[in-house]
Amino acid sequence: MNSKDLLMQPAAAVETDDRPPRLDYRDFQRSVVLLSSFRSGSHMLKLSLARLASMAAPAEPFNHGFAPEDGYTLKSYLSEGGPKPSLMTDGHAAVHHFLARFYRQMPERRGIILDIKYPQAYAFGVNAAMQVPVAVPVILEELNKLNIPFLHLTRRDKVAQAISLMVAEDNGEYLVKAGEEVAANQLRLSPRDVLARAIQLRNASDNARTVMDALGVRSHSVTYEGLISAAWRDQYRAIFRFIDQYADIPADFVAPTRPQVSSSRVSNIADIRTYVGERAADLNG
Repeated sequence: MNSKDLLMQPAAAVETDDRPPRLDYRDFQRSVVLLSSFRSGSHMLKLSLARLASMAAPAEPFNHGFAPEDGYTLKSYLSEGGPKPSLMTDGHAAVHHFLARFYRQMPERRGIILDIKYPQAYAFGVNAAMQVPVAVPVILEELNKLNIPFLHLTRRDKVAQAISLMVAEDNGEYLVKAGEEVAANQLRLSPRDVLARAIQLRNASDNARTVMDALGVRSHSVTYEGLISAAWRDQYRAIFRFIDQYADIPADFVAPTRPQVSSSRVSNIADIRTYVGERAADLNG
């Protein structure tokens, strides 16, 4: 059964081979893809949108590292029995098969935020048939076919983003809720390593933009810096207009997670900025 037939089977069809139920295409019309790289503020944005617009903010669906109790993810899907399309040879059908099971776990008639990091977009393979000028991740291709809008979240200061990622890897603190204290220990990072990470992050965001442009994705660009600026309310209002959601922003609203201040925990930040500035000044944001 191909992916279209799978999704469009009659609602009253008797399931004899563990197939998921028919999907309501309005589920996709209520959904939005949040595409970003790590340490770009995606969790802050996702949880803020969930609170302000009453959207559902499940765990990253294509993150294989999450435990089953974190929500329905790729790991959950792969651990389930029953026939399923091969991720390696039939990725297009597998994406739809996964989505049918994923949406079965989601609340009805709610907007769903599909939080996808760049590397996770390749979990179901790549279409390199060159219908467009670049090879594209199957996941992004299929989500675009469903006409789901994309929010592309980036961070202009790639050095700060790289440092944030390296500090998180060092101490295991990937999420700090508003009001929580963070450790005050100081780290000394290699400027060469920070530069390499920053270049990697820039390449990833540039590649994602190239892929979306090639696919003709309906997208809206957001920056982490804009979300924490004095004009943050305007950023959120623009997002709501793009996803066609009405939401009031209370005067006392505070984002559920605090802005990342990892650079203040690095003792040689000035040396790092100088080193990067001499080699790739744009990475300093």
